[in-house]
Amino acid sequence: MPICFNNVNLNSFLPRLYFGNEILDGIFQGLKPRQIVYLHGSEICLTLAEVLCLKAQLPINEGGINSKVVFLDSSCSFNIEIITDLSRGHKLDKSVIFQNILLSRSFTCFQLTNLIECKLEKILEDTGSKLIVVSEFPLLYCDRDLEEDLGKDQFSRAFLGLKTTIKSKDATALITYSGHESTNRMNTLERHTKRLCDIAANVTVKEFTKKIILEKHHSIPIQVIIPEMVNIGLKSFLEVA
Repeated sequence: MPICFNNVNLNSFLPRLYFGNEILDGIFQGLKPRQIVYLHGSEICLTLAEVLCLKAQLPINEGGINSKVVFLDSSCSFNIEIITDLSRGHKLDKSVIFQNILLSRSFTCFQLTNLIECKLEKILEDTGSKLIVVSEFPLLYCDRDLEEDLGKDQFSRAFLGLKTTIKSKDATALITYSGHESTNRMNTLERHTKRLCDIAANVTVKEFTKKIILEKHHSIPIQVIIPEMVNIGLKSFLEVA
């Protein structure tokens, strides 16, 4: 019987984004396009998000995706000092790094939902960005002055808009939540987030001890608990990122 061969389209193999840390990359196996990743549990989740803001700008052969980053800051949590330190450690021009991070702040859930639904796709088209970070994503939808049903509706619309956009643009989305609040509304939205996303991980910090629980992964069907990593401080994450 004849054997048919098809030419391989190299453009179809989209690059993965790596933290540059052996432990983290062993856990997450690289973040792929069209995925929504959820990190929650402590402040280090935001730090890891900012690590990826720099890593995304690096060439593919250095674990990056050669891309600008869209950072949707819903809690004024973006930390300039982290990016500055990372840029210095990589001997990169921090002004260039900051220019390639497109920062947008939202102060209400309505602003964030509108931005995702109406503007995000155009932003990705205009900039070619392949990474979207949404910091403290569930928090705005749990505002005490917001009716619970309205908050859930806005949350669902925003998540659907985010998922639709990354799939159409071959981008990756990273959602973070530091876990400051533990209310019924927040717990409900956190459960929804974990159910809807592709990868979810709980990252906790206690003094010098860190624990990562991989709660959901696209290629690992069971929960994976990473033992506590003693004496791996924040500095070591940044040094190898």
